[in-house]
Amino acid sequence: MKRNFVVLFVLLITAFFIPYNVQAQDYQLFRQEGIASWYGKEFDGRPTASGEIYDSSQLTAAHPTLPFGTRVTVTNRHNNRKVTLRVNDRGPFVAARVIDVSRAAAEQLDMIITGTAPVLVESIDRIAVPSSHNPVTTVEPARTPPAPVTQAPPPVVVTPPPVTISPVTQAPPVAEIPPPRVEPPPVPVVIQTPPPHDTQPIPEDRHVPPQVIQTPVHLKLTPEITVVPNKVYRLQIGSYESTRNAVEVFDRLKNAELDPKYERHEDTQKGKLYYRVVLAGVRGIDVKSVTERLGYAGFSEALIREEH
Repeated sequence: MKRNFVVLFVLLITAFFIPYNVQAQDYQLFRQEGIASWYGKEFDGRPTASGEIYDSSQLTAAHPTLPFGTRVTVTNRHNNRKVTLRVNDRGPFVAARVIDVSRAAAEQLDMIITGTAPVLVESIDRIAVPSSHNPVTTVEPARTPPAPVTQAPPPVVVTPPPVTISPVTQAPPVAEIPPPRVEPPPVPVVIQTPPPHDTQPIPEDRHVPPQVIQTPVHLKLTPEITVVPNKVYRLQIGSYESTRNAVEVFDRLKNAELDPKYERHEDTQKGKLYYRVVLAGVRGIDVKSVTERLGYAGFSEALIREEH
C-alpha cells in the first residue's frame, strides 16, 4: 500500500513539470495604412492565389499576409470613400504598397484615374493570429532576485602626495573677433502681367521631374493678361496622357500647400485621353502668391483664364 502511494506521488510530480507546448491563438482586429493600387480586366479569367478565378467586376482584393476570405474595409484618404472587400489573392508585389483592389473596388474608391491612393485597411472581424506573431505584445520583464546585501569593507585612508604649484604666467591678450557679416534680405520676386496677346498652349504630357527648389523659378502665365483682384481665375499646370505624370504633379502641388484638381479631357482629333491638373477658383488678389508658390515648387509656366 505504501509503495503504491509513492508511485502515485511521483507520477503527479512528473506531470506537474511537463511543459505545455500548445500555442495560444490571439484574436485581434487588423489595421494598416499605406498605398493601394488596382488591377483590372487584363487579369479576368486567371486563377488567383486562393484558387478562385479573378473577376474584375467583383469586390475583391489581394493582400500579402491576410488569410483568404478575410473581409476588410478600405478607405481612400483623399476623399474618404469606403468599400468592403474580400481577400482572395496575394499581392501587391511593389514596395510601399499594402493592397491591390479590383477594378470595381477602384471605381467605388474613385482611384481609376490616379492609379494609386493612400488608404486605411481595417478588418471587419477579428483575425486569429498565433501569439508568437502578434505584432502588439506586452512582455512582462523577468523578475530577478535582489542582490545580497554585503557589509561594506572598512574605508581605506589614502594620503595624497604633496601638491606643487607652478608659477602663474599671464595669458596673452585675446584677439578681437570681428562681428559677423549680415547678408541683406532677398529681394521679393515681382510678377508683371503685361497686356494680353496670343500664345501657344502648354505642350501635352509635359513631364516635370520632382525636385526641391531653393531659389524660386520665374513662372510665366500664358496668355499674359491683366489680373483683376475681384475676379476668379483658373490655372492649368499641365495636361498629361500618362496618369503617372499627372499624379506626380498633383502630389507636388499638394506639398506646396495648394489645392489641385484633376480634369479629364478627350482629344477626338488625336483619339487620345488626357488628364489636366488645374488650380480652380483662384481669386485675382491671390494669383501673385499662388504663382510664387508654383515657382518654389519648380514650375515655370501655367495657363490662366478667367472663370465665369
